[in-house]
Amino acid sequence: MTDLAQALFAPRAVALVGASGDAKKNTARPQRYLARHGYAGTVLPINPTRAEVLGAKAYRSVAEAPGPVDHAFIMIPEVEQAIEDCGRRSVAVASIFSDGFADVGPEGAARQARLVARARALGVRLLGPNSMGVIDIPGRLALTVNAVLEMDVLPAGGTSIVSQSGTMLGTVLSRGAARGLGFAKLVSVGNEADLGVGELVELLADDADTRV
Repeated sequence: MTDLAQALFAPRAVALVGASGDAKKNTARPQRYLARHGYAGTVLPINPTRAEVLGAKAYRSVAEAPGPVDHAFIMIPEVEQAIEDCGRRSVAVASIFSDGFADVGPEGAARQARLVARARALGVRLLGPNSMGVIDIPGRLALTVNAVLEMDVLPAGGTSIVSQSGTMLGTVLSRGAARGLGFAKLVSVGNEADLGVGELVELLADDADTRV
């Protein structure tokens, strides 16, 4: 497994930037889903206004979180600052759920171009913006806000999917489960500002869990 694949699909620690203490909010879902589906790595909630989030110690920024952090999931409007913090901590990959980039027109596209240039300078690869995240069912990584992850057991199998739409991934996962079909990895690319379908499919071609 390459360093990029490891950070994407098998991170030692994930930072949840903007993790909410309100279990009903979208921004609380990744932390709940990682626990529900058995992620074995370290989960670091990042929230400058709380000492703890859903029972876990919280940190003011990625820069203040302890230990190595392989993957950050960014859910706040201040994406640029979060990427600076990721760069300071040598975070390999940041998945960006936040929108307001190329999805909102020319001004957003210019903001996105600046973000990608800065991330490259810092050595941080980007998934998104406007990405619903990454799911690795055999690896028990449920780093997503997709409500389909409320299901108790995720259907494991040999098919992996890369999709612009995170909602489509959820639909395929739930409808596949109803028909006895299982999956390995599911990736939502969103705006595809940096990591694109081609590079991700190349990673999956070398993935031991992926047959299709």
